[in-house]
Amino acid sequence: MISRKKKVNWSPHEHQLAAYESDARFRAIAAGRRSGKTTLAVVETIERAVDGGGDWAGAWVTPSHSITETGFRKIDEATTGRWVSRSKQSPPYRHEFKGGARLDYLTTGGSPNVSEGYDWVVVDEAAKGVPEESWTQELRPTLSSRAGEAMFISTPDGKGWFHDWWQRGQSPDHPDVDSFRWTTYDAGHIPDEEVDAAADELPDRIFEQEYEAVFRDETGGVFTVDVATEEYDPTSASVPGPFRIGVDLARSEDYLAIVVLGSDGRVAHLTRERGLSWPQIQRRVESVAEEFGRPPVAIDASRDNKLVSDLEREGLDIRPVKFTSSRKQDLVENLAAGMEAGEVTVPAESVLESELSVYEYSMTRAGNIRYSHPDGHHDDTVDALMMSYDLPAEGGVPTGRVELGAVGDAEQSPGDDPTIGDLLPDPTR
Repeated sequence: MISRKKKVNWSPHEHQLAAYESDARFRAIAAGRRSGKTTLAVVETIERAVDGGGDWAGAWVTPSHSITETGFRKIDEATTGRWVSRSKQSPPYRHEFKGGARLDYLTTGGSPNVSEGYDWVVVDEAAKGVPEESWTQELRPTLSSRAGEAMFISTPDGKGWFHDWWQRGQSPDHPDVDSFRWTTYDAGHIPDEEVDAAADELPDRIFEQEYEAVFRDETGGVFTVDVATEEYDPTSASVPGPFRIGVDLARSEDYLAIVVLGSDGRVAHLTRERGLSWPQIQRRVESVAEEFGRPPVAIDASRDNKLVSDLEREGLDIRPVKFTSSRKQDLVENLAAGMEAGEVTVPAESVLESELSVYEYSMTRAGNIRYSHPDGHHDDTVDALMMSYDLPAEGGVPTGRVELGAVGDAEQSPGDDPTIGDLLPDPTR
């Protein structure tokens, strides 16, 4: 193994050091958010490029330009003026080193030229959008002519091809593959109480995957639908009150969705209709409210519209909800926690069950969570359910509400680990 520490001063934690010292040709690293996987890959890439000489070529591969920019920026900050003679600052990014080595930055979402051979490939966020075909058909062949090496770094996302390579690294049957796993707790630079706060605020499955680097069978799922689904007839006669109503208004191609929750957390009514005029929507909401004794109605008021004020004038107990990014995160995570705790029950084989099942999340490079429905699906009934669940139950206490901190809302520095300022390049060593 090449001794690379003479090129970059850094202080790896014990898990980074174990991966750094491995001499396996292929290494798969599953790690929690901001726990040092990118820093490790940056250090190795710089040292290999500096040692590589005039014909050395490497590639940093990601699923999107935004992730590419993070890797490029970290390496650029650590090398420009020291080891890099030229850097191309716009896509397709590139670093040319003073010794003649070249580092290309490729995205699998574009059409990168990967016809040339590479000595070293980093696949960044391998589980978060890099197709298996990009590795097997485009990238793996580039390593053959030079007996090149590869490092896959990612937070887990289901059990796809990245998980397969990680498993190979755990097996003696694949001596050329090594794999490592560590959590955000292991990073050292993030206080444990901050990670504990995230554990309290996030649904269990999201925290386990994003912070503890657990490989889950589900990919991108938010709600534990199997726990919260039953076969029953959702009516006011079969579900006890008092009731709460959530209304998501139809806009463009969306549906009007009305969900009524009973006192036991079961859905007592479900409406999903499209193509209604505003007067028809108003009458539909009024009719459902009358049927259930005119309970509180949480309604989407993200945009100014006459309907909300008209319903108030009719004497309904309207509770407007404005969907800011932080408010939506609050609503989603409260509902997810309530479903995990068995406080919400939805009818089996309903459109609500279907929309809950496919509802997904993604995490930005800065560690912020985004919740949404996948392309080709809708989330109108999910929005209505989480608004109704958020309403105060009898006695005025919101069911399942928790106080959320700043995770997901606060601005954080880009990347998933220490900034490149924590790397102290020293070309004299």
